[in-house]
Amino acid sequence: MNVKKGWLIGVILIVSLLAFVGCSNESEEMSDMEIFEKAFMQNIERHSYEVSGEMALTMDNLSMGDPGMGSMFGMLNNISANFDGKINGEDLENPEAHMAGQINAGGFGVALEMYMLEEQIAIKAPMMAQFLGDQRLVDGYLLIDPEEDLYGQEGYEEVDPQDQEEIYQLMQKFSEIYMEIVEEEFITNKGETEITVNEEAVEVQEFEVYMGKEEIETILNSIPEVVEDEEFRELIFEVAQMTDPEISEEEINEELDRFSEELDQEKIDEMMAEMEEVLNMEESAFVMTLYIDEEYRIVKENYDLNLVVIEDQESVTVEMEGTMEYWNINGDVEIEAPEFTEENSVRMQELMFAPGF
Repeated sequence: MNVKKGWLIGVILIVSLLAFVGCSNESEEMSDMEIFEKAFMQNIERHSYEVSGEMALTMDNLSMGDPGMGSMFGMLNNISANFDGKINGEDLENPEAHMAGQINAGGFGVALEMYMLEEQIAIKAPMMAQFLGDQRLVDGYLLIDPEEDLYGQEGYEEVDPQDQEEIYQLMQKFSEIYMEIVEEEFITNKGETEITVNEEAVEVQEFEVYMGKEEIETILNSIPEVVEDEEFRELIFEVAQMTDPEISEEEINEELDRFSEELDQEKIDEMMAEMEEVLNMEESAFVMTLYIDEEYRIVKENYDLNLVVIEDQESVTVEMEGTMEYWNINGDVEIEAPEFTEENSVRMQELMFAPGF
């Protein structure tokens, strides 16, 4: 599979994922589209919650014509994961989280646990004992001090509190622009039902969001109009300034003008044709089912990504299925971490300066 084809698959995945950020439910007087938009925007306001999830990745017809490709796909086949977590992001400057779960692949299971606290990150993964050469990590936590171990290192810059607030506002703006692209044909309200979330019955509306060939083409066709939007241009300029404070608004506009000129209908048709060289677009799709309670909150989501990858007259079907449940949304979420001591934890700084590290 060449680089061009790999890039196209990445584009398909990213465009598909854009369609599934959130949803919720309201009165019967609202249209399906209004319900979707209200829930989508409210999802941005979700800062604290408890969550559980699981996923599975499977593939078939792994032989193909290229043994190397078959071997690579084989390593990725039959992967599954499950986790439980708590997120407390009420304080944008100091969010806290706890996640614990397991990843299964190739007949092996790997347990993982992580605390993200105000002043440190604690990770427990027994496999680290072998990779980092310290047997204390078999049952202990690796302690990372963001200030000392991450910030200032290449690729890890501390986010300014003001930038955090701007990032939040940018997410809202991007969501508003996205809602102008989404068409009602993308979504289906499948009616009211009752589901179980965290062992409790919840009355919800069930929404299905579908992304296939026609939906991808609709989004691509809408891009030139979005790029011409002044609010979108301001948004891109704000994002660019976060990574390059010296960049000017004129430079951004020139780049966007150039992009808009190149992305005409002929170019879009060419992109769709190139995608169809890589994927069977008629059989590839991303479907997400969202369960929305009476307060416009997503309390559960099921997703199913099916990609039929074409290579030298053969194909590989890649399917990813998953479920996520959310509760105690914007409630009182407490992160209770154990006391980290010399007996149950190892500091990153100690490992970094150990002989042979």
